[in-house]
Amino acid sequence: MIESPQIPLPFAAKEYIDRRRACRILGVGVRTLERLAASGRIGYVDLRKKSHKRLQYQSIVDFCDRLRLEHRIADRRPTLGAAYLRHRDEDLLPFPLADTIHAEEACELLGFRRLQPVVRLIEEGKFEAYQLAAQAPWRISRSSLYNFMREVRRPVPDHPLRYRLPATSPHF
Repeated sequence: MIESPQIPLPFAAKEYIDRRRACRILGVGVRTLERLAASGRIGYVDLRKKSHKRLQYQSIVDFCDRLRLEHRIADRRPTLGAAYLRHRDEDLLPFPLADTIHAEEACELLGFRRLQPVVRLIEEGKFEAYQLAAQAPWRISRSSLYNFMREVRRPVPDHPLRYRLPATSPHF
């Protein structure tokens, strides 16, 4: 049996990933991925015009870490046993895509008609959310939003500084 010679690749295969996997990790389309690469937020390798495009895996990990820091979201990824191991693709974003809802859905759940109050709550840190880019739509953690909603609806215990309404209005 004759073995075909191996052609050495110009890069280590495990340091780079293809566009389809990168889109799946970030939950975006190819055009958004290309815009993120053009802005320098992730590392894009364009070997030739008609070749398969590759992205630097570590740049995607760093991008997700920056998202987590910018939006003050706790890192809940499991610790790795060794330095050469990687996190699962689902663990890279600040929270899993399965736990993500958009701002419009959060607006409906909270009973708002416009997005501005939802954005204000996000900026106050009431629940976890992030944007991939400055004008991108908000991605909100469903579990964090539900925890916020439960907290708001919980009755406040009696407290001397708590405002109490009289049983009947003094104006009647």
